[in-house]
Amino acid sequence: MNERPIAVIVDDSKPFLMYLSLLLNRMNLEVLPVTNAPEALEVSRVTQPHLVIMDLVMPEMDGLEALRAIRKDKELAGLSVIMVSGYRQKHLQWEALSLGCVDVMEKPIDLRRLHKAVQGCNPYPSGRRRYLRAPFEEQVIVHNRNESIKVASVTLSERGIFLHMKDPLPKRTSVDVEIPLPSGEILRVGGSVIYAKGTNDHTEEISPGVAVKFDRLSKHAKKSLSELVEELFVAGIETTDTDPLVKSD
Repeated sequence: MNERPIAVIVDDSKPFLMYLSLLLNRMNLEVLPVTNAPEALEVSRVTQPHLVIMDLVMPEMDGLEALRAIRKDKELAGLSVIMVSGYRQKHLQWEALSLGCVDVMEKPIDLRRLHKAVQGCNPYPSGRRRYLRAPFEEQVIVHNRNESIKVASVTLSERGIFLHMKDPLPKRTSVDVEIPLPSGEILRVGGSVIYAKGTNDHTEEISPGVAVKFDRLSKHAKKSLSELVEELFVAGIETTDTDPLVKSD
């Protein structure tokens, strides 16, 4: 099995640290959470992570001090760093960016901006994942010419879906997929098969099925898929913190 990219995250707020850890885990990152910058530096020297996400304002050593230390350290100088802050201190944010920070985000976190910043760190060996992808274990209907079949879905993004099929459709097959929305509406989107794996392909890491890329999307469909994926992505993550941790539209 491939090892997941490592992300060290540091924040003195334990609820935020827990929540951010869960979000990054769902982005397929191996998360190492710590509560102070000196520990983050020590952990980073040992693990050589793909990226670090840290709070800009912390006691003992703040994010800027830690970032300067990273840039002066021969082992860590090239490390990708993302900053987050609960304060709108533009001069500190600009200084962080001048030190090569990938992005500086304000709390509550914008989920899509976080995803984009993570992609900017290039943590995945297979390349960037342009769109958020979330588990979606629902029955959908696939229309192929005059045939309609009900299949189980596995994951969903704003631009595609992976479907479980023992006898997958061939690549480049044009299909329409009916997707149930939480509102009860059925969303019908068009696409084509870009990947197919049968039961005889002997690849244990990937279930038999097909990946469909959506290439015929209305504005309504794009908006509905975007909202659904974001809802699925944060589903089940609970916090006792009274302040919102992720920005909602």
